Amino acid sequence: MAKRGGRYPCRVHGSHEGRGRALPILAILTLLILGCLCVPGAAQGSLSKGSLLWTYVTGNNVAGIAITADGSRVAAISDDAKVYLFDISGNVVWTYPLGLRMTSVAIAPDGSRVAAGAIDGAVHFLAGDGTLLWMKPTGADVNGIGISLRGERIADASSDQRVRLLGSDGSLLWTYTANGAMTAASISADGRRIACGSQDYQVYFLDEGGNLLWTYSTNGRIRETAISSDGTSIAVISTDNTVYLLDGEGHLVWKNSFTFAPLSVAISPDGSLVAVGSTDNKLYLFDNRGIITWTSVLDGTVKGVGLSSQGDYAVAGTSNNKVYAFSFLPPTTPSTPPPTATMIPPPVWNVTPENTPQRNTPGPTPTAQITETAMVTLVPGIPPMEPGSPAFIMVVAGILLGLTALVIAGMYFFRER
Repeated sequence: MAKRGGRYPCRVHGSHEGRGRALPILAILTLLILGCLCVPGAAQGSLSKGSLLWTYVTGNNVAGIAITADGSRVAAISDDAKVYLFDISGNVVWTYPLGLRMTSVAIAPDGSRVAAGAIDGAVHFLAGDGTLLWMKPTGADVNGIGISLRGERIADASSDQRVRLLGSDGSLLWTYTANGAMTAASISADGRRIACGSQDYQVYFLDEGGNLLWTYSTNGRIRETAISSDGTSIAVISTDNTVYLLDGEGHLVWKNSFTFAPLSVAISPDGSLVAVGSTDNKLYLFDNRGIITWTSVLDGTVKGVGLSSQGDYAVAGTSNNKVYAFSFLPPTTPSTPPPTATMIPPPVWNVTPENTPQRNTPGPTPTAQITETAMVTLVPGIPPMEPGSPAFIMVVAGILLGLTALVIAGMYFFRER
C-alpha cells in the first residue's frame, strides 16, 4: 500500500507541471487564433472590390483575350477556331470562324479593329463589325500581336526570330531580327514604341522606325509582353515564373515571382495596374508598386487577361472554355425621383341646420391631410457574423475560452483520480 500510495505525489506533481505548461500554451494559441481572425477583415478591406459582370462558355480553350480602353468591347480567341467579340454586357456582337487554331489576339483601344495571329503564319485583320479586311502571310507562326489606337500599326512576333510592323492596309513597314524565336509583341497606342520578347530570354524595345532602344535580360523565355498607352510602362512574364515591370528606359521597377507559372499578362492603358493569369487558376492584379490588390480563383488555367483604362474592367479566359469579365467600378445607387406634389382637394362640408355656421362666425378650418409614415423600429438582432467582425471574434473567443475551461476541468478531474 505504501508503494502504491507513493505513486500519488508523483502523479499530482506531474499534473501540476502539465497544467502549468498547458495554461500558457492555451493562452498563446487563443491570442494567435484571435489575431488571425482579425487579419482577413483588415486585409480584405485594403483590396480592390471586383464584381463578376458575366461569363461566357466558348467551344474550346480560350487562348487569348483583349479589351478596349473603355471596356465596351472584348475580343477573345478560342481553340474552336473562332474569334469572338463581346459587348460590355457579355452579349456576342459577332464571331469570325477562322477555321484554324489562333495563337494571339489584339483589339484597337477604340474597338475599331481586331487583329489575330494563327498557326497558318498569317495575320488576320478584322473591322469592328467582324468583316475581314485583309490577311498577311508572314511565313512563320505568329506568336504575339499588338495593335495601335485606330489600327494604323500592327506589330507581330513570329517564330522566325522576327518582329514585323505592318500598316493599316497590311503593308510591311519594317522587320527586326532577334537572336531567338520571337514569342510576344505589344505596341503603344500612338504606335511609337514596340515591346517584344524572345526565346533568348530578352525583352526588345523598339521605336516606330524599328530601331533598337534597349534590351532587358530575364532568367527565362519571354511568354508575353504588355505596354501602356504612352509606352512608359512595360509588363513582362517569363518562364522563370516571374512578372516584371519595366519603365520606358528599360529599368526594373519591380518584379514578383510565382510558385506556379504565370501564362498571361496585361497592363492598364494608364500603367497603374498589371493583371497576371496563372496556372494556379488565379487572376491577379498588381498596383504600380508590385503589391497584389486583388485576386480571383477561376475555373481553369488563366491563359489570357486584359485590362481597360485605369483598371475599371478586367477580363480573363481559361483552359475550361470560359471568358470572365469583372468590374471595379463603385456600385451605382439608383436615383430616387423627388416626391411628386399631390393636390389635396378642398374639403366638402355637409350643410345642415344643425351645423350651419352663424353669419360672421368663422367656419371650421380645414385640416391638412398628412400622409402617415410607417415608423420602423429597429429591433436588436444578431449582428453580422462575417470573418473579422467583432461579433465573429467574440463568438469564437467564447468557444475557445469554453474549450480552455473544459481542458482545465479535465486536468483537475484526472488529478483527483
